Amino acid sequence: MRYLDGWRGLAILLVLEGHFLSILPLNTGRLGVDVFFCLSGFLMSGLLFIKQQPLSIFYKRRISRVFPVFLFFVVSIYSVAEISGADFSSAEFFATLAFLRTYLPLEIGIWQGNVPIGHLWSLNVEEHAYLLMSLVTLLPWARGREGWVLLSSGTLCILIGLAYVRLGPLAPHSGDLGTEVAASHLFIAAGYRLVREHYRWTVSSWLPLLSTFAAACLYSDIAPWWAPRLLSPYLLAFAVNHLVDAHVAVRALLSSRLMTSFGIWSFSIYVWQQPFFVLRAEFIGGSAGAFVVAMGVALASYYFLEDPCRRWLNARWTQGRTAEGARSG
Repeated sequence: MRYLDGWRGLAILLVLEGHFLSILPLNTGRLGVDVFFCLSGFLMSGLLFIKQQPLSIFYKRRISRVFPVFLFFVVSIYSVAEISGADFSSAEFFATLAFLRTYLPLEIGIWQGNVPIGHLWSLNVEEHAYLLMSLVTLLPWARGREGWVLLSSGTLCILIGLAYVRLGPLAPHSGDLGTEVAASHLFIAAGYRLVREHYRWTVSSWLPLLSTFAAACLYSDIAPWWAPRLLSPYLLAFAVNHLVDAHVAVRALLSSRLMTSFGIWSFSIYVWQQPFFVLRAEFIGGSAGAFVVAMGVALASYYFLEDPCRRWLNARWTQGRTAEGARSG
């Protein structure tokens, strides 16, 4: 389903617009992240609960997808920070490697550090959510109810986020970036997929586009503060789950070479764009120059690191399973 790659491409293009253009009157950076969260929940729900992919394979696929680029980026960016004299602690470095930088160290938040890794908060959320979703597969009482468990979990995330706003300075310093809040889109999209699969719902072809547009409007400055927190998870989850029902023109646009290419490159773009965004004022041409260099680095990362490493690791693990099966046979 190429249009899902296109949806991923839409997510990263929104992030790039928010960082390097900022033309649209929306918080497109956060919108792009939430668009991706919903796709991620949709896909992982299919793997874990519909296809019932064994957890060993699920985790290996996640490792091959994420770890090569992630590890190279983290080691590289902290090495450059060390060489340039930026002040950071070893606790920050190891928390980043452990996908815990959103929470640790307590004395300095992920956006307050001197190393440009703030964007990794969303990767932290994603990895935590995958771990939690995989644990749901092990709960006997949840079997047959996984969709409702995930929908309830996503709704609980929304309520926690609203409570944090109410608490103000008494809330945890992770705030909206903590998994207990930000995973709402991911869990709701995952849960809705299972419920939709059970009831076999279909909708009018214009509703997915309308739902996406309505969600995007919630990220404008004139929208109430609570609107993206409360409504966006449901609207975007509905949209991604019903892309299959969307008008043929919408699916054709998402399936275009441009959109699918950005979707395929999206992880490397996401990882590498942040330092160039932070340092954009230092580049010739400002944001435009920073964007060009960021894209060059991201494409090199995809073609020379991400894709080769993923293929090699998956091939090695597949050979291992084949050999093990032959021995047991």
